[in-house]
Amino acid sequence: METHQLAASLLAAFGGEENLVKLRYCASRIRAELHDGRRLDRQSIDNLPGVKALLEVETPQSTTEYQLVVGPGNAKPLYQALVALSGEK
Repeated sequence: METHQLAASLLAAFGGEENLVKLRYCASRIRAELHDGRRLDRQSIDNLPGVKALLEVETPQSTTEYQLVVGPGNAKPLYQALVALSGEK
C-alpha cells in the first residue's frame, strides 16, 4: 500500500481528522492523541499493511497516546502524509 493511501486509511481508523488532538513521530512510530479513543478502529489498524503493532501508552498528563509501530524509516514519510491530509496537529 502506498504511503498516502496508508495515511488516508489510518486517518479514517483514528476517527477522522476532527478526532486528532496531536500527531508526532519518532524513529519507528507514529504517536497520536485522540479526542475520543472509542472512535479508534483497532481492527482496521491491525489489518493495515505496514503497521506492525498498536500500543496504548498513558502519558504523564493522564491522557492516552496511541503509538503505531511502523518500523525505522517509515514513520517520517507516513507522518508527513498524515499531516498533509489532516493539517498540522
